Formats: sequence, structure tokens, C-alpha cells
Amino acid sequence: MSKFPLRPPITVVVTLEGLATSPLGCYGCSWNQTPTIDALAASGVVWDRWTSPVDRPGSLINRWLNDSRGWIARQADHGATVFLTDDPKLTIPEDQFGFSQAIALQPTLKRLPAETVEATVLAQAIAASIQAVTPETRLIWIHSGMLRDHWDAPVTHDDEDEETPEPVEDETQDLASTAPEPFFLPPTTDPPALQLSKRDDPDLLFAWMQRYAAQVRLLDEMIDLLGESVRRRRPRIVLAGTSGFSLGENGWLGHHVGPLRSQDVRLPMLVSHGGPLRVPSLQSAAALPELLERLLDDKPLITPADWCRGDEAPSRSVPTDSDRAIKAVTTSNWFYVHDADPLAGGAERLFVKPDDVNDVNDIARLRREVLNQFATAADSDATESS
Repeated sequence: MSKFPLRPPITVVVTLEGLATSPLGCYGCSWNQTPTIDALAASGVVWDRWTSPVDRPGSLINRWLNDSRGWIARQADHGATVFLTDDPKLTIPEDQFGFSQAIALQPTLKRLPAETVEATVLAQAIAASIQAVTPETRLIWIHSGMLRDHWDAPVTHDDEDEETPEPVEDETQDLASTAPEPFFLPPTTDPPALQLSKRDDPDLLFAWMQRYAAQVRLLDEMIDLLGESVRRRRPRIVLAGTSGFSLGENGWLGHHVGPLRSQDVRLPMLVSHGGPLRVPSLQSAAALPELLERLLDDKPLITPADWCRGDEAPSRSVPTDSDRAIKAVTTSNWFYVHDADPLAGGAERLFVKPDDVNDVNDIARLRREVLNQFATAADSDATESS
């Protein structure tokens, strides 16, 4: 009986600007559905407190690509490596970060949402990625900026599918005629970048959340399509956000707007291999290149000892370099941020972690001793740097 050689495995890395944890089911979302991403998480490893060391536009993806050059070179020893992006703000150097092929798409950004899924920019990027994969490809890294820049998922209104009820002539008709009209967003592909106020329509935030959810469902559908295209290649899929998105948590709607808060630094990160396992402890997003090396070497992405140790070490912390904060640090128990913007009060903020996920309760005035500890650490850091 002849034996057919196994097809070589492939690693698929998908990174996205503007991907928050809030719309993903595997991070506890109850108002959106992401079945493909949730299935990957259910069989793989999910990092619950994956925290970015930088809050500056485009910085994290550049850091990851540069720090992963050794891993990319090792992948190239076994076959072709491909990098594909639709992000116009990402500059690809002459050496293409070490990839054997780099594809920079230049999508046409339209003012109105697409009429079909296939016409969206993200769908075209995934289609180009599938076409770029050959039997020799061992790595494809896809980076998209569309969640940050361009929301062109088809717009649907659930009420449009409902039948219009027959008019009823009774005392309730007058009440119905005075009911407020439903709130709809204009059909635009521009993501929001606005501060919420008490004067806003009560449905404004919900409407934008649903618009954002539609983009994430599109992403979920595209990951399913991408995974199916390489199903026979024993794919290892890595999905990670390179920046977050504010959905009202800090009083703002948009990408990199308003004061720095946890939704900007706590990012989604999951790998479809090595689970099922959830990592509850704090982890710096700077660790991605090391995890990719472990994935290539078939080593555990997290050892039992590391998982059991969790956040017991009091010194475990992730400082975040931000252009919106004088200082920002996430520790096992706290998120401390000293706002730089005078409009945000220029104050020190303190939130309990991991319990206060969305930074609802600022307890800075109640725990001055904790603020003093962060201030002392900041002074010592400044002394060492000088």
C-alpha cells in the first residue's frame, strides 16, 4: 500500500489594529457572536491579560515584526514565508522583515459599506492571502488596519425584515404615533472618533457597538474561510490585536482617542494549538516572538509551573509607553495611569485588576499608599535613566 507524504504544516498569523477583547465570545462577550474565533480558543490557548507595552499608533506591530526576524528566518529554512498587509500606515523595509515575499495591498476605500461580504476590503485581503499560499509556504502573516480605518461590512437592520403591522384604531394608536423614531447611523465606512456626552441619543453607543460587531463578525467569517483553505496543512493559527478600540469605556468611541484605559492595552491573543488552556495571569505582549519560537519548536506555550505560579510574584508588571499618559503600569493587582491630557483631568487613576475589567471604579483617592508606590518607582526609574 503506497503512502502519500504528509503536506508540510503551515503557520498562519493574523494581526489587526483596533481589535478589542470586548466583541469576542472567548473573552466573555454576550452581545456578539464569533463562532470561528471561539472554536480556535476552545481547542487552543487564550491569554486573558495580554497587555501591550506600547500605546503609540503602529508601534506594536513594528516591534513584533522586528523582534520576530530570527523566527521568520527559521521558517524560511523550511519553505516560503509571506507577509501581506492592507495597512497603508505600515512601512515595509527593503528587507521585508526577512520574509521571502511581502505584499502591500492598496485597496480602494469606498464611502459606503459594501453590498456583499466578498466586496469588503478584508475579504479581498483574505482572498489575496489564500492565493499567495503555495505548497512550499510555511508561514503567512496577515496584518490588517481595516478595523481601525474602514468599516465596510454590509449594513443590515433587523427591523427591515419584520412585517409592518396593520393599523389598529384604538386608544393605543395615539401613543404609538408619539413614540420616538428608531435611531440609525448614517451608512458610512468611517469609524467613530468622538467623545460621548449626556446630550447624545441613548441608542448612539449601542448603534456604534453593533456596527463594530458587524466588522468583527466579518473577521470571524474570513478566519473560517482562511482556516478551511489550509485545513489539510495542519495549520497553527495565531490571532492577536496590535491595538485596542474604545467602545465608551473611557467616555469615547474610536481608536486611540480619549484618555488611556485598559481597553487600549488589554489585547486579544490566542493560538489554535497547545490547549485547551486559558492563561489568567498578566503577560506582556512583547512576549509574542518568544511564543512563536516555542510554537515552531513544539514546546509548550506555557509550562504547568508558569501557569500555577500565575500572578503570585508581586514584581510582575507591564509598563506601557504611551503618548496619552505620563506613566501607565499594569500589575497583577492594579492598573495605574497618570493622564497626560489636561482635558482628562491630568490626574492619577487607579483601578483594581483583574476585577475591574473596564476601569469603572477609580479608587485613587482611597489608596494613596498605592499611588505613592507607583510614584516612587517612577522616580527611581528616572534616576537610573539619568
